[in-house]
Amino acid sequence: MEKKLTQLQIKLESDQSFGEKLFSLESSAEVQDYLKENGLDFSLDEITELKEALIKAAAKQQSGELSDEDLENVAGGSIGSTIDSIIGGISNFITIGGRRW
Repeated sequence: MEKKLTQLQIKLESDQSFGEKLFSLESSAEVQDYLKENGLDFSLDEITELKEALIKAAAKQQSGELSDEDLENVAGGSIGSTIDSIIGGISNFITIGGRRW
């Protein structure tokens, strides 16, 4: 999944309208269809996992809190650090408690 996330990050960073459209979609199925149209093949489970991780990470980023697990993920170079990189590029699209992701 890390390769897919990297491809998604590149697309988000290179095309602002792609991100605006992506984060305006309501359902995981709509997101999946849109990603497929743009050459990115994510399963519904992967989309749900990514959405939950993005919301959680964005909330932590806003609060400035990092748990021991977060620190381990960064130190271990896990998928968490890839998601953190994506958040850096898309934080203007994510709203907490609103309609968007």
